[in-house]
Amino acid sequence: MRILHVASHLNVGGIPRYVLTLVQLQVAGGHQVVIASGGGQLEEWVKTMGIRHWPLPFHTSTEFSLPVFWGARQLEARLKREPVDVIHAHTRVGQVVADWVSRRLKLPYVTTWHGIYKPRFGRRLWPCTGGLVIAISGPVREHLLKGFHVPEERIRLVYNGVDTAHYAAAVDPSALQEYRRRHQIPEDRPTIGAIGRLAAGRVKGFDSILVAVYLLKETFSDLEVLIVGDGPRRPFLEDVARRLGVMDQVRFLGTSEDIRLPLAAMDLFVFPSRWPEAFGLTLVEAMAAGKPVVATRMGAVPEIVRDRVDGWLVPSEDPAALADGIARLLKDRQMAHRFGRQGQSRVREQFSLRRMAAEVEAVYREVIGSG
Repeated sequence: MRILHVASHLNVGGIPRYVLTLVQLQVAGGHQVVIASGGGQLEEWVKTMGIRHWPLPFHTSTEFSLPVFWGARQLEARLKREPVDVIHAHTRVGQVVADWVSRRLKLPYVTTWHGIYKPRFGRRLWPCTGGLVIAISGPVREHLLKGFHVPEERIRLVYNGVDTAHYAAAVDPSALQEYRRRHQIPEDRPTIGAIGRLAAGRVKGFDSILVAVYLLKETFSDLEVLIVGDGPRRPFLEDVARRLGVMDQVRFLGTSEDIRLPLAAMDLFVFPSRWPEAFGLTLVEAMAAGKPVVATRMGAVPEIVRDRVDGWLVPSEDPAALADGIARLLKDRQMAHRFGRQGQSRVREQFSLRRMAAEVEAVYREVIGSG
């Protein structure tokens, strides 16, 4: 099958990561795959992997703009010379371009909705949702039904996948020791952590962890907290930690190329989101690594974590409940171990890359067959 993926850019982030992972699986499966995008930090990596990349002038997030339509015309001309069987669009700009090209060349196309987006006026008039639409979770599916009025029969639910074997594999002990040394992470203290971009705004809920640590100060005075990630909200979080008097317990580690290292240093993973998460990839990765989890009951989280089976779910905006969940799992190591083991098994069964790739391919075959 000849497959074209269209995305706005190839910078570090969730959507490019999804695209590149899926492309690798498709190439390994014998498909001919091309990526069309505005390029970015991961472009050189794409070339070293031997994956074809068609550069387009997508240096904008405005869906209906001259660069987007100019890029669509360029892509149309390229596809007349090098046709494909199906187009897979991943971003809002990519969806507009795919729709244009699909209409002009009568090519089937699929979109993946990676988040919950505000239905802008232009998209109400020109939805650009594709012949079939992939929703990465139940909340995204509901958003497509209610926010964009996509007919139910055109939506396919395909959960994101992770490399379960990669995260389940033990990390190199010397690499972990060096990571601990570099970040001054002791080995003899209970350690919790969270991973994610420290983006502006309150949606990720990292400050809830800091309040929970403050509430646990008497019970777990030696508790260590690892915040993995970086972004504009970091100074605010550091200030919160200082004002709460827990700065000596919290380590802001910045980004990590291999998140298995900070995960290996954690006894417990915390996912404190305040916003209805479209999926929760770091949560699935932590479960794949066998980590017990405490997470807020938001968005797709209850689809991933079965409360009191794979992890401990708490209400959002409730640091006391978050602190209680953390304390329970730190005190009851048997329960924590059971959650970690069952969560790892669940990820293998429901959120593997193999399953994701097979289900996406089935969507392609369906949309091609209906064309």
